[in-house]
Parts: sequence; structure tokens; C-alpha cells
Amino acid sequence: MSFKTILLFILGGLIFSGGCSDLGYYWQAASGHLDLLSRKKEIRELIDSPDTAPELKRKLNLVKSVRKFAIQQLDIPENEGYSGFVKLDRPYVTMVVTAAPKLELKAHKWCYWFIGCQEYRGYFDQEQAIIFAEELQRQELDVSISQVTAYSTLGWLNKSWMPDFFSDPVLSTFLRRNDAELITVLIHELAHQVVYVRDDTSFNESFAVFVEQEGLRQFINHSDEKVVFDKGRLELYKWYMKASKDRKLFMRIINSAIDDLEKLFSSKITNADKLQKKQKLFDELREDYQTFKDEFRVLSYDNWFKKDLNNTHLLGVKRYHSKVEQFKRLFVQQGKDWKKFLKVVRELSEKSPEERNRLLSF
Repeated sequence: MSFKTILLFILGGLIFSGGCSDLGYYWQAASGHLDLLSRKKEIRELIDSPDTAPELKRKLNLVKSVRKFAIQQLDIPENEGYSGFVKLDRPYVTMVVTAAPKLELKAHKWCYWFIGCQEYRGYFDQEQAIIFAEELQRQELDVSISQVTAYSTLGWLNKSWMPDFFSDPVLSTFLRRNDAELITVLIHELAHQVVYVRDDTSFNESFAVFVEQEGLRQFINHSDEKVVFDKGRLELYKWYMKASKDRKLFMRIINSAIDDLEKLFSSKITNADKLQKKQKLFDELREDYQTFKDEFRVLSYDNWFKKDLNNTHLLGVKRYHSKVEQFKRLFVQQGKDWKKFLKVVRELSEKSPEERNRLLSF
């Protein structure tokens, strides 16, 4: 087997890979990632080039500033990650498939080489994602497919001993967002390099979401005055504060629905009745959103509520936000000192799931 072939399989294990027997899946994941890397250009060269469009140059300068800030102020590991740029010909990088039992709020998991089990399965090819989703639907599971605009190799390919070619790139899909969202996406992906816990997607994603939110706040307040934002610095901070309130309102609506569904699924009525009442609860969820819609200031969840909602959509929200407040309390407990905070988080990552959850829920 050639070195390239071996590398393809290794990469496939690092990038949202599936079951160890599914070599075809590994191959598409690794091939798709290598295709991205083959198109990567150095950000510093693009910034210096007179052929680079002014707005692209501005955003790449912002990326450069955020990356420097994260390394110096947030104690993110310094490596070649996100020093390159890849232009995509589509508004997403991968299609992600998630699944769950129809009468249980428990995410289906796929186990990966090297990184354990996660609650999603990604495809670079949309048709393959649809085919896989249809297979899951035939198994009587709730299923959803979503477009993903960012992912990382969790720091595995950003090691100092790896050639720069393999380091994670900034994607053009990052830059489609406004500046505040671009900053959070980049810090989120950088945060995954700090710590990764096998088989605990909620811990990993909630940690990265907390780091992105606090990182954005600090970057806005303390970044170099030379940084040029799409809005003024004050306007960007106001946007961040309004977005924070919007997210809390959205989570309140979602958590209420999750509580109602958990009560329903644990009840003694027949499965047929549960399915009927489940649909009614999702209808009520949409009505709740319409009731509070005017209270949202800068974020819109219209597209999310237009989906044919099922258990996977609620689990997707829970996956990214269930422990954010706990990490926020831990950060405050450590005197808002990033070094101390990350040291404790790394220590938590070594604990059993039960002990980790107990310590986080102090």
C-alpha cells in the first residue's frame, strides 16, 4: 500500500469518520480533505498580493489578527493551523447526517478511528449524505441533514512535526459570515486544539462554544486599534450583546420543548400515542417561537423552524450548548485566567464521564 493510500486512511480516521469496517467512507472523507489542502494558499501571500480583492484582504487580515490574539491571549496552541486559505465553489464544506430514535432524545453515534465516537457523520459529497440518510430513515430513525461551513481535524494535523501542507485551512465559507460570526467560528475551531475528549461530543462542543463567546468579547474589547471591522467596534460589541440575549431566549424555548418531550417519552402511554403527541409538541414549539419572535434583536431562527423538525434538531442544539454555562462558571472560578482555566479543563478531560459531569455541575 502506497504512502498516499495509508495517509488517506489515517486522514479518514481523523475527519468525522465512521465505523472501522466502512473503508469507502474513510476514503471519501480523506480524499475530500486532501482535495481542500491541495488548493490551500498562504494567507500572508494573499494579503500581500495586489490581485486580492480589498474585502477579501480585509477579512484575511481580521483572521490573522484573531489567530494572533487567540495564541497570545487565550493560550491557544501556536502552530500553522489556519494560516492558509481555501476558496470553495459552494456555500458549505460538508454535509452532516445525524440520527436519533423516534421516541428517545438520545443521539445515534458512530465510532471513529483515533477519536472515539461522535454524534454525526460527515460527507463531502451531498448525494452520498442523502443516500446514507435514507438508509437511516428506513431503520425508523429520526434523521436530519445539514450543511456545515466549518470543521477541523481537532489539532491532529496541526502538530509541529507535521508538514505545513496538512495544517487546517481557513475556508471561504468562514468569510461569508459577518465579522462577529467569523471571529467566533475561527476561535471555536482553534479551541478544539486545546482539548478533545473521546466519546463526549457535548463536552467538546460546549467548551468550544464558551471559548468562542468569551473570546469574541475579549477580542472586541482588547484587539489592536488597527483591526478594521465591518461595523465600528462599539457597534460590533452591541451586536454581540444583543446576540447573546437572543441565544438565551432561543435556548429557553428549546429547553422547554426538550423537557416536555422527555416527559412524554418516559410516560406509560402507547408508542402510537407518543408519536401523535410528539408531533403536537413540535407544532407548539413553532408557535412558541412565533410568540417570542419580536423579542429577537439580531439573530433569526426562521430557517431553523422551517425545517421538518424532529429529535435530531433538538439534540443538535443541546450538543453545542448544554454545558456552556458550566464552563462559564468554571472560568469565573479560575479568576478568568485562561491558563488556569484550560489547565482545569484538561484535568477534567482525563476524568470519567460521571466524574467530569459532577465536577462541572458544582
